[in-house]
Amino acid sequence: MTVLTDIIDIQISRETSAVSRAAFNIPMFLATHSNFTDRARSYSNIAQLSEDFSSESNVYTAASKLFGQQISPQSIVVGKRYAESVEVTLDDATGSVTVNYDGEEVVTDISGAANATAAVALIETDFTSASVSTIDFTDNTDGTFTIAPNVAGTQYSFSTSSQFTSTFVSTETWVDALDNVSDSNNEWYAMAAETHVLADVLALAGAMEARSQIFGTSSSSTDILDSTELEDIASQLYDLSYQRTFVLYSATADTEYPEAAWIGGQLPEQPGSNTWKFKSLSGATVSRITSTEANAAKAVNANTYERVGGIALTSEGTMAGGEFIDVMIFVDWLEARMRESIFFRLVNTKKIPYTQAGVTIIENEIRRVLAEGIAGGGLAPNPQPTVSVPNVLATNPNLRATRTLEGITFEGRLAGAIHFVKVRGTVTV
Repeated sequence: MTVLTDIIDIQISRETSAVSRAAFNIPMFLATHSNFTDRARSYSNIAQLSEDFSSESNVYTAASKLFGQQISPQSIVVGKRYAESVEVTLDDATGSVTVNYDGEEVVTDISGAANATAAVALIETDFTSASVSTIDFTDNTDGTFTIAPNVAGTQYSFSTSSQFTSTFVSTETWVDALDNVSDSNNEWYAMAAETHVLADVLALAGAMEARSQIFGTSSSSTDILDSTELEDIASQLYDLSYQRTFVLYSATADTEYPEAAWIGGQLPEQPGSNTWKFKSLSGATVSRITSTEANAAKAVNANTYERVGGIALTSEGTMAGGEFIDVMIFVDWLEARMRESIFFRLVNTKKIPYTQAGVTIIENEIRRVLAEGIAGGGLAPNPQPTVSVPNVLATNPNLRATRTLEGITFEGRLAGAIHFVKVRGTVTV
């Protein structure tokens, strides 16, 4: 029997391969903990995160700031700096306590214990009964105990109810932790870290300079407010001209993580559409500083959060090296989208010929991204961005032989933002 396919042969090739797109709206908080075995975990809301972290933890505090702004990220990443062991102190030896060892939740009634030491002995008994094979429990016989994996270096998880205080023992550097977290999950753009220790922040800031991501930190050091002091974190980052780290002065930096509030409220915006100045931060305490102190902070590109005209506002929205935060984000976005668009065209086209027509295909992808940059508010529409491409016939034959296209350039003007207004006028009678 003759069928339709005997008469008409149609074959359709699909040129729809998706190219991964860099995310510019996902923040990451890096902290020392043992609350999960992974190096990184994503959360969509604070309720989800509260299943892994207690409300007293620094991770919860930072996450509540990230999620707690008027506009907030759809998801955040929590990264883990590995702890070789955990020193645990029982603060309240009454009622029942809960301890989670590698997913095994153990509840112990310690209401009959004479003191914390006796209570820890009861907890150890229940731990032994639970037969947790990956973790060692050491009773220090003083109301404290130590938790560690029984094979050094093994990832493990451990968390407790609020009656305990946990101190993490870690020898992993913060930079190594950043690298290890990125190997596990690099789908984030802006990082904040639990540590505000000067040496740690300097090391992380140095590492971020080689990345297409940004780092935000805060400091309570009043040396930032003193123009004669040169050893504070803002002054040192300023001297190093780091353009991927910003510093926010805050007297409550170590308890509130205001940088997380700033990141959480601004990162969800379309890159190029916003300035980081003039922003109110939910959950962050306003700094009460003098004009002299504010000027000293701004002289080393440290940002401040002050009340101006009765409104709490951030200022100035700059990186330590002086570039505006929104400019860095937009340029990263522009670079990533151009790379992705050109790559998409390369992998979804049978062949882009090394002809003027082929060069035009690449040119059109660049123009499309530039137009998107204008629509998003990052580039000025006037004058229009320009794109220059080489004449294929004038291209070096060696480049054509290696199928390498060079000589494409573009120029566009940043839309920028107005941060300061001067008005001069005259009135007459």
